[in-house]
Amino acid sequence: MLNPLEFRAMLVVADYAASLRFYETLLGLRRVMAWDDGHGPGALLSLGPGRTLELRGARPGGGDAPGAAVGDRLMLGIAVADAQAAHDALAAAGVAIGRKLKDNPWGDRSFAVRDPEGVRVWVYQITDAGLAQDLGL
Repeated sequence: MLNPLEFRAMLVVADYAASLRFYETLLGLRRVMAWDDGHGPGALLSLGPGRTLELRGARPGGGDAPGAAVGDRLMLGIAVADAQAAHDALAAAGVAIGRKLKDNPWGDRSFAVRDPEGVRVWVYQITDAGLAQDLGL
C-alpha cells in the first residue's frame, strides 16, 4: 500500500494560456509554481491541501498533443512519503516500471507506471521542504 499524501491530476492541453486562465482565474485554483523549460509550459495549481492539478502545454514536436492517446494526455500523480519503498513494492508486485526512479530538479523524486487502461501514474516524493509547505503536505 502506498499511503498517498497528495493526489494530482496532470492534463496536457492544446491552448495552455486559455486553460491556465480558466483553472486559475475563473475557477480560482491557486498557483504553486509555473515553468517553461523547453519541454513546454506548465503550472502546478492547488485545489487545497493534498489536491493539485498539473497543467501542461504540449511539448514542441511531442506525442502528447491533444489527439494523442488518452494515456499520454491525462496523467495521475500520487505523492508518498517514501518513493523508493513505493517503487520497490510495486516492482515486487509485478508492476512494470515505465520510468525509473529519478530525483528531479523541481523538488521531487518520482517514477512512473501505467494503469491497466494505459494511463500514466506518477508516484513521487516531495523532496523540497518549501514545495511541501506550499502544497500543505
